[in-house]
Amino acid sequence: MLTRIGSLHAVPVYGVEALRQIETAAAQRLPAHTLMQRAGAAVARLAQARFPHARRIVVLAGAGNNGGDGLVAAIALQRAGRDVRVFACGGETLGEWACRLPPDAAWAWTEALAEQLPCSVANPDDLPDADLYLDALLGIGLRGAVRDQTARLIQKLNARTDAAVLSVDLPSGLDADTGIAHQACVRATATLSLIGLKPGLCTGPASHLCGELWLDDLDIHSGAERALPAPDATRLGADLIRPLLPDLALAAHKGKRGDVRVIGGAAGMTGAALLAGRAAALLGAGKVFVCLLDTRAPAVDMQAPELMLRPADALLEAIGDKTCLLVGPGAGLDEASRACLARALASTAPLVLDADALNLLAANDHASTLQAALRQRRAITVLTPHPLEAARLLESTVQAVEMDRLRAARDLAARFACWVVLKGRGTVIASPEQNVWINATGNGLLATAGSGDVLAGSVAALIAATGQASAVLAAVWLHGQAAERYAAKLGPSGMTAAHLPKWMALSWADLMAAHSAPAQA
Repeated sequence: MLTRIGSLHAVPVYGVEALRQIETAAAQRLPAHTLMQRAGAAVARLAQARFPHARRIVVLAGAGNNGGDGLVAAIALQRAGRDVRVFACGGETLGEWACRLPPDAAWAWTEALAEQLPCSVANPDDLPDADLYLDALLGIGLRGAVRDQTARLIQKLNARTDAAVLSVDLPSGLDADTGIAHQACVRATATLSLIGLKPGLCTGPASHLCGELWLDDLDIHSGAERALPAPDATRLGADLIRPLLPDLALAAHKGKRGDVRVIGGAAGMTGAALLAGRAAALLGAGKVFVCLLDTRAPAVDMQAPELMLRPADALLEAIGDKTCLLVGPGAGLDEASRACLARALASTAPLVLDADALNLLAANDHASTLQAALRQRRAITVLTPHPLEAARLLESTVQAVEMDRLRAARDLAARFACWVVLKGRGTVIASPEQNVWINATGNGLLATAGSGDVLAGSVAALIAATGQASAVLAAVWLHGQAAERYAAKLGPSGMTAAHLPKWMALSWADLMAAHSAPAQA
């Protein structure tokens, strides 16, 4: 079934190995060429529905099964009255290209010849004009950089700003498992993922090149063909998030809504801890205490006087049942912050570690002792690194982290026996049990100073209120949704970290209103 992928519904995500298992099992049960017929028909349906005014269509067909899907789509589109031309890529001549086609794609080529479909060998320097280009060059088998001729064709395609591009299965040049592009990669208007959603379409440095995201499972996920491998991850949706949020209206008093205690804000960085505290207050915490490590800091936050400013000792002692500690925003790397982190790790309260707490774990003389204490904790623990912080914790590089974000998040969760929120394009959340989720919300507005402090405070607030580590999923989703809601209302600029908690609260309200709306007759 053809489905637009958004942020409302959770979707399983399958890596290449799992997808090949699903495809092979389905092909063994179905008549020959059925999957390619279904794939091509799905592409043609989406092309006509999403781009109804596209009369001239150029299909860029590679010498693999992705190209075969494009050929079947081209046949359907020509039968529908569109002016279709196939541009074959992967051979010096049309015959050479055809000889390289695998069996299913070779069958599609025979069908295309029978339909007298116009076809010529691709010339990267002479890309025909079109209203719509179907990118069927490369599929999930790509490893490494694309070949020079294909790269030149992709660059030529990306230079066209007067036509739409629909990518078949994934933008050519994108690694399906990691979301990276080694060289050239198609910039798609829309992508139709076939059989299952790929990790590289959801997270990774080049994942945004997929444009609008669509999925068609080719009707192989039901009935007798339901024995599927476990997904590699789950793309978060509102349906999964809603049950994770606390019902604050039922809390009888502030003591039942949970306390958040924030430790950070060294000299010159007090704003980080205050942003985290304000976020915790707006995201439902009953009481928020903040320790500012800057000894010259004011005794009250005039913009949020509800925050209770206390010394570190007061926050690390007499911790109640519904309390979550947050250590790190603007904490600095001196002995005072290290001592606070060590005491927090020794506590039995849920703990969120962000920013300088992560740096202390990775690059301090006492790092090995702190890491041992982290691994020995039995209470809920959440790390919220950006890629550089993750690289330091893994003793790796940012490039290595970004080249496989799912693996990096899993490795961190396993190494430290805790939950991990690996921030970035398609934030990845991993549990100690190695379950993985990819966030579906967010945009470039989140790339602003203090955004991570707000996320950390929100995570702490929802864990304090629910007592459940899985509340981290809701915090991440709301954080991204706030940026999307802001952009839809006010445009692509103007948001600062101070705005985020309010828009997160509004997004939460939207979520609950949609859930409680009466069904239409």
